[in-house]
Amino acid sequence: MRRTIFFDIGGVLVDIHPDRTFQYLSDCIDVEKNIIKKRFPWKAHNRYEKGLLSDKDWFICVKESLPQPCCLKESDFWKGWKLLLGNQKQTIGMIEKLREKHNIWLLSNTNTRHIKIDIKQNYDFLKLTHGAVYSFDVGFRKPDENIYRAAMKEAKVKEPFQSIFIDDLIINVKAARKIGMNAIHYKSIEQLKDNLLISGINL
Repeated sequence: MRRTIFFDIGGVLVDIHPDRTFQYLSDCIDVEKNIIKKRFPWKAHNRYEKGLLSDKDWFICVKESLPQPCCLKESDFWKGWKLLLGNQKQTIGMIEKLREKHNIWLLSNTNTRHIKIDIKQNYDFLKLTHGAVYSFDVGFRKPDENIYRAAMKEAKVKEPFQSIFIDDLIINVKAARKIGMNAIHYKSIEQLKDNLLISGINL
């Protein structure tokens, strides 16, 4: 039976390195990394990932959160923001095999800059999928159940149990299970293969 499989991006398909971003910003403005981490505007970040802030607004929010006066240049900020994304993971190879028999979708809390510029220009997996649902497009972030419902509607999934959702954060996995989706907590590629096999999907 052909299934619809939703993959998270960060931590599942791509390594993420927030400390690289914090360190780069620290080097740019000569402020300790721990201070930048402590002051990082997470509430604004959530709004950015919901599509409520523009790229420019997001940069301003970060700059204004730092000790003032702040000399952070926008060009330096985006260089540091890009460093958050690391290498593609081995799971990309799984997608290449799975897409032959199943519908492969992305379901990610993410932002316009990473998707439309950084990932589009530097990674291969976008062209391997049948579609994508991003938080900044639908106005919801995982674990809000609305983003899962939006994803299933977009992918034309009739019943939640017909889909499989894969994420590295257990809170997001639990939310998907709560509305009836089959969900796998990603820890390693071997564990993922085993869990897919339990769900009836053999690589």
